[in-house]
Amino acid sequence: MGFLSKLFGRGDADAAAPADSAWHFYVKSNFADEIVDLRVDPRHDLLEEFDGEGDAVSGYSASKDIIGAKSFRMIALRLVFDRDRRYTGDYTIEGGELVDQATYEAWKAKEESTNIGDTDVDGE
Repeated sequence: MGFLSKLFGRGDADAAAPADSAWHFYVKSNFADEIVDLRVDPRHDLLEEFDGEGDAVSGYSASKDIIGAKSFRMIALRLVFDRDRRYTGDYTIEGGELVDQATYEAWKAKEESTNIGDTDVDGE
């Protein structure tokens, strides 16, 4: 039984879960009342950018296509990062807008409070 516990991640109860080193961006859709929590991992999601001659990396970018749960229309987001993989604040977005975490948390709380007790599956 210990083998199966280790195989499925229950082997060492004292082991701490790895810290989430990713950035979170909050994207509000223009197509539906929805805000998506977008996770960008600096180790895996960034693409190298090259300016000028040579092989030196001038910065990084991340391009994400986002489709929420309420609308199936795509939101295209491109984020810009410097050589040290720090977010520069530059971005382009089509089909949505970036909002702050407080706006996301307020929207999420509103969504959860509206869905509590909503068990009417027949629409009556």
